[in-house]
Amino acid sequence: MVTKLTGREYEQLWKALLDAYDYNRLQRMVQFRLGKRLDQITAPGSFQDTVFHLIRVAQMEGWTDRLLLAARESNPGNPTLLAFSRQFGLAPENTPARRELEKIIVNTNGLLNVATWRERLGRIEGRVCRIEIQDRAFGTGFLLGPDVVMTNYHVVESVITGKQGHSPGDVGCRFDYKRLKDGKVLNRGTVYGLLDDEADWLLDHSPYSPADLAPEPRPALPQPDQLDYALLRLERAPGDEAVGEKAEPGAPPRGWIEVADKPYTFAPDTPLFIAQHPKGAPLKLALDTNAVIGLNENGTRVTYRTNTDPGSSGSPVFDQNWRLVALHHAGDPDSIMPTYNEGIPLAAITTLLQQRGLDGALGGQEL
Repeated sequence: MVTKLTGREYEQLWKALLDAYDYNRLQRMVQFRLGKRLDQITAPGSFQDTVFHLIRVAQMEGWTDRLLLAARESNPGNPTLLAFSRQFGLAPENTPARRELEKIIVNTNGLLNVATWRERLGRIEGRVCRIEIQDRAFGTGFLLGPDVVMTNYHVVESVITGKQGHSPGDVGCRFDYKRLKDGKVLNRGTVYGLLDDEADWLLDHSPYSPADLAPEPRPALPQPDQLDYALLRLERAPGDEAVGEKAEPGAPPRGWIEVADKPYTFAPDTPLFIAQHPKGAPLKLALDTNAVIGLNENGTRVTYRTNTDPGSSGSPVFDQNWRLVALHHAGDPDSIMPTYNEGIPLAAITTLLQQRGLDGALGGQEL
């Protein structure tokens, strides 16, 4: 738990809140998300004094963890809050410290600064969800529009086919699941079900290829319509809503991950980052600055070295600038000596959607 901050941590949180808020916005955040009145729990004085007293009261009364969580949910893109939160488990696991991050940036894109990198990560964090079927974690998904989630076909195959007795009503997309480093679940997140309409909850899908299950050398190439994706429409539009159930007026919307206009070139030995819910755990980052192995002959699969775990199927794969470039779908089928992970290039998916007349399925356009 975030109960007793050290003097250094106290100062860091104080500076982070000063960076993320002004008085009026902080007042609204504390009132709506924590049910407390800022003017009643802090002494009169400057804004710096107000923030100092707010942290002191939270420390004395034992709700510092809830204060930090509420601040992050209210302002998810603030890089200073994200950097402070990582030490308590309230940022994606494996989020690098400043010195580590500076090394990564130097190795990937020397023009990208640390604050911008963290700001983009903070916004992406709220757009990735855990895919659950009958309350069990089955994989990862991510928003590509206000109410559209992409994941792997094989993650929701039992729902699409009706096998194992699964139905669309059994599926939940859980956003914002947070657990402290000591294991305490601070936020179980918000679960969005699928649209309650048999005709509309599944916008599009493409199965995996039998070749995906075969060890190397594979007997055939996956076909251009064997891309292992599913586009799911949700009952509500989390992308248009603020993060957290008790959002204050004026809190920014969650948003969704944008799709680039141009295909990405997977140059060998370039970086790829993956945001994932491995084994149903809170969001975790996998970073590799020497990741790309290469594309297959028809551009339907890309292999890379970035690490994943079970439950990572359906995760978004990004380049060093947080540009969405692929959908992670599998690891090396050789379970004894695996040598790579594998994704579906986003360009292959968007090409198939265009051929099917479903361009509007991405980016929040009306279909």
